Amino acid sequence: MTTLSSVTTGTISSAGIGSGLDVNSIVTKLMAVEQQPLTKLQQTGQSLQAELSVFGQMQSGVSQLRDAAQALFDPSTYKLTSATSSDPTSVSAGTTAAAVPGVYSVGVTQLAASQSAVSASGQFADATATVGSGSLTIRLGTWNAGAFTAKSGSSDVSVAIAATDTLADIRDKINAANAGVTAALVTDANGTRLALQSSATGLDNGFRVQVADDDGANADGAGLSRLAYDPQNGAGQLTLAQSAANTLATINGIAVSTDSTSLTNVIDGMTFNLGKVTTGSVAINVTRNADAVKAKINAFVTAYNQLNSFLSAETAYDPTTKTAAPLQGDPTTEGIDTRLHSILAQMGGTSTVYKTFSSLGIQLQKDGSLKVDDATLSNALQKLPEVAKALGNVDATTPANNGLAKKFSDWTDSLLNTGGTLPGKTTSLKAQIDANQKDQDAMQSRLNDIQARLQAQYSALDGKMSQTNALNQFITQQIQVWNAQLSASSKN
Repeated sequence: MTTLSSVTTGTISSAGIGSGLDVNSIVTKLMAVEQQPLTKLQQTGQSLQAELSVFGQMQSGVSQLRDAAQALFDPSTYKLTSATSSDPTSVSAGTTAAAVPGVYSVGVTQLAASQSAVSASGQFADATATVGSGSLTIRLGTWNAGAFTAKSGSSDVSVAIAATDTLADIRDKINAANAGVTAALVTDANGTRLALQSSATGLDNGFRVQVADDDGANADGAGLSRLAYDPQNGAGQLTLAQSAANTLATINGIAVSTDSTSLTNVIDGMTFNLGKVTTGSVAINVTRNADAVKAKINAFVTAYNQLNSFLSAETAYDPTTKTAAPLQGDPTTEGIDTRLHSILAQMGGTSTVYKTFSSLGIQLQKDGSLKVDDATLSNALQKLPEVAKALGNVDATTPANNGLAKKFSDWTDSLLNTGGTLPGKTTSLKAQIDANQKDQDAMQSRLNDIQARLQAQYSALDGKMSQTNALNQFITQQIQVWNAQLSASSKN
């Protein structure tokens, strides 16, 4: 008996239309190969970003070193002074670079004071008492033998008082008027009094209070007149508690007067702060401030060491992990590192005493860092003019004569200024990053096209295979039917 044989094919399971072809998996694996160039571009972009960040940190370190170096060739650095007092509670002093070293003898016979005046005791029971209506006119000026002279540049300040205003209301109105006088309430067993005081000390910051009393009498002991202080015109219900006064002092025997307790610009570059009247002279000793110079030198060493440490770390190579730091082998960085150390070996061109950093006690260590020998530096600072030459001399004609700090400043300027090494490097890296990103975008677009094409191709193949599988199943079924019919016919 002849029978027809059926043909069977293997199938792969697939979500979808039943062809057995895993389209997504195939496309994903193919795209993983196509993705490799983009991955390399992304890795390059990350490296460039890391390098840009590191160069930004380097630029900050170089900037700090420049600032520290500039402080050491600033002429004012070596003119800094300090002052000590034989009696700081009575007289102390502050100085600037303009101060001339020396001993200043200061005596104080009177301290500046503000005028104060107070209403009579027992007139007002408490802060809620009303006084009367009208207006107060306040004027700043000088009292001399009962005569008042208005202060130049001042003007009358009028304060309107209502019949319902309490003593507390009057206080608040005076304070809000900004007349150069402050008001306060003083309460004791006899009641409440209004106290007025000049806002500033000094002879010409005394005050006068004139009253326009609505009761028609401006100088009596009733109504608003009770708050007048104008003895020149017979209106003096307020009692003078303290007269305005200037500070009276002597500096090296020269009499001086001021309206405050500080003497500023009386001696160039000096401010004398007066605390109390003296029985004798107070000695103020002004000297060059070597400690301030030492602090700036230590700040320079700190900035140098921070940059040196940074460069060492960012150019290192770890043989164990076979890992290179971001700037390992970078020629720009290597050049900066070499120059950083070579300047230390240079000599200053002006001081005959201190020609090198080491002669000042600034010593180079094995790791390239600097260390300050405090004893050597302190000894050198005893000859401050020579230290100023060694570090801070500026010679625009002959750069070889520049001080050691000036050499560092010039070099760091060349790194940082517009068009300098570090801005140039930063600009170059940003350009490379931009170009890399464009390449990534172009590559991604190409990969999107490839993925779309592969997806379409394998989806079409999936459809064809689905049709083929269906046809194969139909043919197999027909063969089975035909074989069954042939078997039945042969039996008959």
